[in-house]
Amino acid sequence: MVEKEGVFEVERWLEREEKRLRLSKGKKRRKDYRDAKIEQYVFDHPTLQTLYKLAKRGVLKALGGPISSGKEAVVFHALGSSDRELAIKMYKVSTSNFNAMLDYIIGDRRFEHIRRDRRSVVFAWARKEHKNLKRAFDAGVPVPEPIVCLNNVLVMEFIGEDGIPAPRLRDIPADVLQRDYDLEELLTRIIRYLSTLYREAKLVHADLSEFNILMRGYDDPVLIDLGQSLPLDHPNAEAFLRRDVKSIVFFFNRLGLKCSEEAIIREIEVGVEVEGDGSDTVSQDTT
Repeated sequence: MVEKEGVFEVERWLEREEKRLRLSKGKKRRKDYRDAKIEQYVFDHPTLQTLYKLAKRGVLKALGGPISSGKEAVVFHALGSSDRELAIKMYKVSTSNFNAMLDYIIGDRRFEHIRRDRRSVVFAWARKEHKNLKRAFDAGVPVPEPIVCLNNVLVMEFIGEDGIPAPRLRDIPADVLQRDYDLEELLTRIIRYLSTLYREAKLVHADLSEFNILMRGYDDPVLIDLGQSLPLDHPNAEAFLRRDVKSIVFFFNRLGLKCSEEAIIREIEVGVEVEGDGSDTVSQDTT
């Protein structure tokens, strides 16, 4: 988090990371916690050069600490022009799941002619998430606003405030959700956003779960991680839509809502809420 790591001017930050990178490639020595931190970020020189170019363009003004880290990417908090809070998603070239990425890229006509080496696929994946975010954002789906993509670095709107990211839906305790939230309204909003994503942006999220929904406010869910998202003409689009719905239904069922997967799928595809004869999209479990 920014409060712990501090916010660094871009040039200072890049100098620091270059030094870490040199240390990590030095002669073999006994590892300590500093080495583990270096390995967590997995920066290489091309990534640092990309960040430097973005700084020179005026896109980045200052960089802070990591917000989240996974096998495929690390997300950092940053400041842009006018001190706007940004999220910088840096895809790891060396450790990304190359084969899993290919599974989502193959069949997407926007990326038919990419080379199949690891770096080209990772760069294409970053562009894919940027394109998906733009299509969703332009269609009115609540997603982080995409700013720019260069190589394996994606710059987008930061969802949160003062360096503190908004919680994932998964991070809110079940008892709090059941006590303080209108779960039926929350699910209705998520379904509405999926329907807009499907009918207006012509995309399927393809990796939706409580882990990929941020709660910007009490009743303001934001969809994130659209790297896997697929256009409707992808051969697996229907299967991934059903998987998304199944995942969300499972989550809300555990909270006491009775949800119909088929009714939700019809609502997403048609955009009209299904009612009557026990086929309601959601109903409160009062037992």
